[in-house]
Amino acid sequence: MSTSRETPADRPSSGAAPARYTSAVTTLATLVGAHPDALRKLFSEGRPADPAELGDVTRGLLLSIAAAEDVFLAARPFVRALASGPMPWKGKTFDHGGNSGQNLILGKPRLRFRAEVAPSTIDDKPALRLLYADPAFANPWLVRDLVDELRGIAPGIALGPVLLHGRVLGWFGLERS
Repeated sequence: MSTSRETPADRPSSGAAPARYTSAVTTLATLVGAHPDALRKLFSEGRPADPAELGDVTRGLLLSIAAAEDVFLAARPFVRALASGPMPWKGKTFDHGGNSGQNLILGKPRLRFRAEVAPSTIDDKPALRLLYADPAFANPWLVRDLVDELRGIAPGIALGPVLLHGRVLGWFGLERS
């Protein structure tokens, strides 16, 4: 396995083959409350998310909570209720050619991250990884240990896990707003 890291800006933007998607997902909302195994399968079939395809400002949704996987059917209404209203997290912004960005929390950019294409913790295939640990970002201590991974699964739609020390906390998705 290569240890080199590719940033979104390093990828060729012209002359590249068109993206291939294997899912029939047309909106992110259809995935809210999906079983984590189904989300993992979609993720494994995707390709590293391209911030340019998602746009500068994305709409984000919580899709599943890993701790509730064993009680999936009971937790599904809770996840759907959270996604449709009271969640303070609303998505992400990308800047600097997709190499960094911030989360949108209560409508304001917060919790800065650096983006790079690197092997996924889930399956070791390339994914867009969002890293919060850079001391210059001054993120709170717990956030610094988080890593988000994203793969595009349909035009303008990406999903992935939120990881803490390599363990999946939940699944989220982004779509072009």
